[in-house]
Amino acid sequence: MLIREVILENFMSHKYSRIQLGPGVNVICGPNGAGKSSILVGISLALGQSHTERSRRLRDLVRWGEEFARITLVLDNSPRDGRRPIPRIKRDYVVLTRVLRADGRYWFEIDGVAATKEQVTRLLGKLGIDPDNMLIIMHQGMVERFVALDPRERLLLMEEAAGLREFRLNVIKARRKLEKALSEEKAVRELLDSARQTLEYWREQYERYQEKKELLMKKAFLERELAWSHALRWEEEVSSLRRAREAISEELASIGSEIEELGSREGELRGKLSALRAEARSKVNEAVEQERLASKAGILLKLASGMGGQLSSTLVELCRSELGLDVGGSELQVALARLAEEAQEKADRALGRALELEAELADLFERLMNILVRLEVLKFKREQLLAEL
Repeated sequence: MLIREVILENFMSHKYSRIQLGPGVNVICGPNGAGKSSILVGISLALGQSHTERSRRLRDLVRWGEEFARITLVLDNSPRDGRRPIPRIKRDYVVLTRVLRADGRYWFEIDGVAATKEQVTRLLGKLGIDPDNMLIIMHQGMVERFVALDPRERLLLMEEAAGLREFRLNVIKARRKLEKALSEEKAVRELLDSARQTLEYWREQYERYQEKKELLMKKAFLERELAWSHALRWEEEVSSLRRAREAISEELASIGSEIEELGSREGELRGKLSALRAEARSKVNEAVEQERLASKAGILLKLASGMGGQLSSTLVELCRSELGLDVGGSELQVALARLAEEAQEKADRALGRALELEAELADLFERLMNILVRLEVLKFKREQLLAEL
């Protein structure tokens, strides 16, 4: 029973009455004028209602000849499923009082401390009571009003009185949030796919640009070396054959050693290029994965923040399956925020490292191209020199 006891002091026909209520249905019997309806009126006034069929002014409810009237309700705050309805009050009961004075002043008290009507409404809301619902306390003449309502309005009032309306609204709200989260997740996936396609396109364009640059450099070097070889050949033809032969022999030896050295350097550079490419590819993949993880954690964090302290089991299960977070309550929001921040930091570091590796790749690639061009030039020179010999 929500109300354990009703205490009426100087209220209507009651000088001082204490009515203890037990679990289940409580029946109050008595002749006309005994004060049965006064008990119902007192309960409704203590709960914050201003309606009464007995008087239009609250001060008229004070017992004749008295300065004030006091209606006190002892409300049940015992634990339910291991949790009290009002956690901040550590007792099994809460005392709600409404004082009416003959001079027209009146106020509420909660456990002997003055309180506003808003505070009383919040307190009753935690106990699952809406005092404005006509089904909570039905005065004389209200049955006809209830029957005259639209069936939908009657259903809503019955749901609210039974405590089911908030549950239904929470289910609908959670379903909408889940649908929104799934829609956002789909949009993020599409965005990631689009970004991946764009990245592949520009990577292909970059490789083509590097290939074109390499060919142009090779062409320029070959053209310069070709012009130089022609000039050298004409100069050597003027010199004596012996000196030319000795010079060619010495040059061949030098070219052979240089080719060998450049070949060794080429192998080292190719190995470094392969390793750097693999590491850069790994960092890019890591950045994409961390960005996806940060996006998921951010979306779930927004959902958890929007739900406040009432986290749905679907959201907790989604966090467990998608992110591996096996926590609940307020710890889930902290874990999601920390996961989103850590994933974003990892993504930024991975992307920064990938850019550094791209710069190193470009530098190594340019050096490799220089070596390859030089090798081709040296081989060409060697062939020319052998032909001359």
